[in-house]
Amino acid sequence: MITLLATLALLVDPAHWDTPPDVKPSDYPALARDLRINGTVTLECENNESGALARCAAVSAKPADAGFQQAALAIVFRGRVARPAGVPFMIELPFDILTEGDEPLRQPWEGPEPGPEHVQAAQAFTDSFYHGSRSATERSIRDWKVNEMPPEKAALLRGWMAELYPDLEAEKAWQAAGIARVLALHGLDHLPTRKPIGWDAWYAQVTQASPEDPAPIRNEMRRRYCAAFDCVSGAAAD
Repeated sequence: MITLLATLALLVDPAHWDTPPDVKPSDYPALARDLRINGTVTLECENNESGALARCAAVSAKPADAGFQQAALAIVFRGRVARPAGVPFMIELPFDILTEGDEPLRQPWEGPEPGPEHVQAAQAFTDSFYHGSRSATERSIRDWKVNEMPPEKAALLRGWMAELYPDLEAEKAWQAAGIARVLALHGLDHLPTRKPIGWDAWYAQVTQASPEDPAPIRNEMRRRYCAAFDCVSGAAAD
């Protein structure tokens, strides 16, 4: 009887793509996207007569338990191959478009500091916006699917989050301070009831104006994750 490993060893003919399945940043699992980690997934697939993939199963992923396998299964069916139908073959699907490594630190805020009217308006908005929201730790546990990871890995990540991440009240305070600064920058003592022109620029300004930069937290989480688990995957070049 041929073992599974022997079977996989025989399936070495790579896919000959007519239409490769392109990987976009939005395809990355949340953990990998947040921590700037690339990866690779090995899949076993079959195609039909038209070249469309009819069946695929993820065999392995590197790094493991980071969500790459599930993401690959959603992406790979975008491709079409030039191969005989119904003959199993292997696919190495790389997630290699993120620039790995530390996230750059923000530049210090150089705009005006807010007055009491800006602070009051920003606090009122933040209280309303964050009503019923989850903390950064709770959001990461949900988005990274931590509860689906092996128990020891999940416990390690929860411990790091408890140590590094701000609680909800601290996060709200950072956000309110950033909004107050942006209101002062635009000479307003209230937030517009409708999105102003250039809202994307406003949002970027609020992120820049926050007194706390989240990049060091994410960089430290990445450092710990990659020290404990294998992140080596072939970083994308700048």
